[in-house]
Amino acid sequence: MSAFCNCQKGDSILKLTKRIFSGLLAAMMLFTTAFAVNDSATTTAANALMFALKPITGSAYDSTALQTDLAAAQKIISQRMQLEGLTGASAAVSGDVITVSIPKTATGNTAAYWAARLGDRRLCSVTDFLNEECQFDRADFASAKATTENGAEAVEIDLTDSGKTKLTEAHNKVKAYLADSKNDADKAQWLTFHWGTTTFRMLVDDSFSDSKLVIGGDSDPLRAGASKYMPQYLMLDPLPFALEQTAVPTATEPTTPTTPTEPTTPTDPTTPSEPATTDFPDIDGHWAAASLRKGVELGLLKGINGKIMPNNSVKRSEAIVILNRALGATQADSVSGLAASQQSAWYSGDLGKAIHLGLITANDNRSFDTAATRAEAFVLMARAFAYDRAETATDELSSFTDTSSMTTEQKQAAAALISQGVVNGTSATKLSPSNKLTRAQFVTMIVRIAAATNADSAPTKLAGGTVLTNPSIALTGAVADGDWIFAAPTNEISLDSVSSSHRIVLKGEERAVLNATKQTSISTLAVDPAGTADVKMDNTSSVNTLVIAGKGGSVGYSGAVSNIEITASGRTIVLEGMTSDAITITGSNNTILLKGDADTVSVLRGSGNRITLSGTVGTMVLAGKNTTVDGTGKIGTVDTRMVGCTVTAKADHTIDNIDPGLDGVQITMTVPDKVKAGGSLTAKVSFSGVKEGVTCTAIWYQDGSAIKGCTNNSFELTNGKTSSHTSTFTFTKNMKTSTAIGFKLLYDNPSTGETEQVYAQKTVPIENYSAEWYAQRDAAAILKQVSSVYRGNYTTSYAANNDYSTTTKEVWINAKGYSSNTNYLVWINRAYQHVNVFTGSKGNWKLTKSFIVGTGAASTPTPVGVTTVSYKLKAGWTTGTYTVRPVVGFYPGTGYAFHSRLCYPGTDTEYDFSSGYPVSHGCVRMKHNDINWIYNNVPIGSTVVIY
Repeated sequence: MSAFCNCQKGDSILKLTKRIFSGLLAAMMLFTTAFAVNDSATTTAANALMFALKPITGSAYDSTALQTDLAAAQKIISQRMQLEGLTGASAAVSGDVITVSIPKTATGNTAAYWAARLGDRRLCSVTDFLNEECQFDRADFASAKATTENGAEAVEIDLTDSGKTKLTEAHNKVKAYLADSKNDADKAQWLTFHWGTTTFRMLVDDSFSDSKLVIGGDSDPLRAGASKYMPQYLMLDPLPFALEQTAVPTATEPTTPTTPTEPTTPTDPTTPSEPATTDFPDIDGHWAAASLRKGVELGLLKGINGKIMPNNSVKRSEAIVILNRALGATQADSVSGLAASQQSAWYSGDLGKAIHLGLITANDNRSFDTAATRAEAFVLMARAFAYDRAETATDELSSFTDTSSMTTEQKQAAAALISQGVVNGTSATKLSPSNKLTRAQFVTMIVRIAAATNADSAPTKLAGGTVLTNPSIALTGAVADGDWIFAAPTNEISLDSVSSSHRIVLKGEERAVLNATKQTSISTLAVDPAGTADVKMDNTSSVNTLVIAGKGGSVGYSGAVSNIEITASGRTIVLEGMTSDAITITGSNNTILLKGDADTVSVLRGSGNRITLSGTVGTMVLAGKNTTVDGTGKIGTVDTRMVGCTVTAKADHTIDNIDPGLDGVQITMTVPDKVKAGGSLTAKVSFSGVKEGVTCTAIWYQDGSAIKGCTNNSFELTNGKTSSHTSTFTFTKNMKTSTAIGFKLLYDNPSTGETEQVYAQKTVPIENYSAEWYAQRDAAAILKQVSSVYRGNYTTSYAANNDYSTTTKEVWINAKGYSSNTNYLVWINRAYQHVNVFTGSKGNWKLTKSFIVGTGAASTPTPVGVTTVSYKLKAGWTTGTYTVRPVVGFYPGTGYAFHSRLCYPGTDTEYDFSSGYPVSHGCVRMKHNDINWIYNNVPIGSTVVIY
C-alpha cells in the first residue's frame, strides 16, 4: 500500500535557507551603523531625514481597517523613536503611508537603516532543534529587564502563566529528545528566540528556567548597550503589519504663498495636532454631540484620522491627557516611581504633569494604557477640580445599591460630583462604579463643570463654568453664575467687587497670589496649588467656606471666613485675621499656624498634624492620630478621642474620650503546613495587644470572601481568646493548589466615628490526588471520547494543534486491556493522525513518543484493528517515481507499513511533505527522524492498534 495521492509540495531546506539568509541580512541592518544604500525613497531636508513607510499587506485589506491599523502603527513607531532617543523625531499618517522625520542631529544613520529598524513587526517566537515554532504574544510577557550573565549583557523576560506554558512545551521537547542517548545532544540543546528578524540562541542546560527567557549573555552576546533599550522595546506591541520604505508623498504647492502661523507652544510629535473644525462624522446624531463639539472647541479632544470615536472606552492615560489640557498643565514631575512600562509610554510626559497637579501619586503602580472605570474617573475629576470635602457623609449615594466595592475616596468623590450635578447614576439604583467610561461620557462630565475657557487678563464678561488661564487676571464687578477655575498658568488674581454664590477654584498654580477687595463675596473658595498660594481678603471682603486641598507647598489665608476645611496633606498653612465658626481638618502631616480665632477646631481624620495657636479656640476635638497642639493661644475645652495626641497649649478643660478600639491588637493565626489529598483545613486564631475588652464583629474568610455562617457580630475580644474554623474541600482534577484563610475584626469606634479593622491571612498549599488517581475514575468517559474518525480540515496544523492528552491516551490504551509480546505497543490514531508509542506492559502502558503522521486517505483508509509489527526493511521501497525508507510492516501478509514521506527515487530528499491528515493508500507516512526511531526501537512482534 505504498502508492500515494497528489499533495501540496514544498522544500523545507530551501525555506530554512531563505529564512537564515533574511535573518542575517536583517540583523546586519539592525545592529550595524555602517549600512548605506543609494536611497531614492528618502527626502533629505536641510536639518532632517524624511522618508515614508508603507504597509506590506494583502490586496484585499479593507481600507477602513487599514487606516485604523496605520494609526496604531504610527503610535508604535513614535514609541520606538522615543526609546531610540531620537529627540524631535515625528511620525504621521499621510494617506496610506506613514511619513517619518528624524532630525540629523539625533542620528548618524541613514533613512534605510531607520526604515528597516522601525518597520520590523517585532513578532516574537521560539523555535526548537526541529525548527518547530511557538509564537509568543505580548500577553505572554509579564516584564523585561536588563541583567548580566557571566559578565555579559543580557535581557531577562519574566513570563505570564500563558508564556510559561508555551516555553515549558518547547523545553519538554528538548528534554525528551536529550533523554534518548541515541540522539545528537549537541543538536538539541539550543532553543532559538526570534525577535523580528533578529535571533538569539538560548542554551538548554540544568539552569534553564521555564518561567523566564534570558537572551544575550556569554552564550550569544548582545550588541554593546542593547540591554539598555531592549527591555522596554520588548514590552511594546508589535506592528499590525510589516512596513517598507517608500517615497515621501509629494505635497501640492499653494498657488499663493502664505505665511505660516507661529505656534505658541511646540507640538508634541506623538500628539495629534489641533483640528481646524468641530465637524467630525461620528459626532452627528450622537447623544452627547453638543458636549463632544464643546470638547473639540476647548481643545480637550483631538480627532484621529477624522474621527472622535466617542463610544470608545476612555483609557486612564487619555483621561489624564484630557484633564491636563483642561487645566493648562505645563510643569511635570519625575515619573521614576511609576511602573517601568509607563515611564517610556507615549503619555509619560502627561503622567509627570498629573503627578505635579496631584491627579495621581508619584508611586502609582497601575498601567495607564487600560480603560478607566467610572469610580476611577470620579476620583480624577474630583482631584482635578478640587471637589474635596472634609465631611465623611455620602448621603448622595444612599439610593444606589452597588457602592460597596468603592473606596472611601471614590465614594466621597462620587457624592461631591452628584451633589453638583456632574454625575448621574446609570439607573435609579445603580451607579455602576466598575463599568468602563466612554470618551463621550468623560468629556460630558468636564463640560458640565467647565464649558468655557478665557485667556483674557481683564475679562469683562464671564460665563459660569469657565477655566481662566491668563497669568495675570483682574476682575471688577463680576457676578458669577457658575464655577470659575483659575488654572495652572495663572499666578496673579485680583478680585474687585466680585460676587460668587458658586465655587472659585485655584488649581495647579506654581505661585498663586489672590487679592480680594471692595466687598468681594465668595461662597466657596477651593485652593489647591501645585506650588504655593497666598490669599488676602481686605476688611470688606469675605469667604463663606475655604477649602485647602492637595499636596505641595505653603498656603496662606488672611481675612474673614466662616468655615475652613483642610483636606490637604504635607502643607504649611497660615490662617490669620479671622473669627471662624469651624475649622475641620482631615488631611495628614500639615503644619497649621492658626493666628485667628475659631469657635471649633476638629481634627476628624488623618495623622501627624501640628497646630500652633496664637489665637483663641472654643472647643478642640482631636480624633486624628498623633496630633500635636502647641503655641501661646488658648483653648476652652480639649476633647481628645484618639491615641498619640499631645496638647501643650493652654486649655481650661480637658476631656479624655479615647477609645483605643483595635489599636495595637494583633491576630496570630495557626494553620497546617498543607492540606493533604482528601483532607480538611483547621485554622485557629488568638489575640494579643487588647487594651480594653471590646465587643466587635469577627468574620472568617476563605480566598477573599466571607465564609457563609461564620460571622459573629457580638464577638467579645480579650487577650488570649481563641477562635477556630475547619474548611472542607471537594477534590477535583483541576482544583486550586492552595487556599487563603483569613480572619477579620471590625469595630465601630465611637470616639472617632470610624470603622477600624484588623485582618490576618495565611495561604496553605493543597496536595491533590495524582493524575493517575483521577484517570482510573475517568476511564468510562474516555472510552466514549476516543474516536477513529478524522474530522479535521486536511492541514498539518490541525494535527499539530489537536490531539488527545497524554493522560487520555494512557487511560484509553490501558482501559482497552491491550497486551504485547514486547515491552512496546503502538497506537495509530486516525482521528488526530498521530502514532503513539507506549512502553510497559498490559494495564501499565506509559506514553513514550507521539508522532504526527499521514494515514490512509478516505477512499483507501488504514484498516481499523489490532495487529503486530511483522518485518523491517532498511532499504525501503523504490519505484520509478519515489523512494520510501526505511519500512516497518504491520498486518502480516499485506503491504501495510510505516515508512518515510515520498522522496525522489534513490534519495532521502523528500518532495511530498504531506502529513497530519489522511493522504496515503493505507500506509502510514512519517518524517525521516520519526520512522527511523520506530525502525530502531520498536521490535518485531510488538502490538499495533489501529483506531
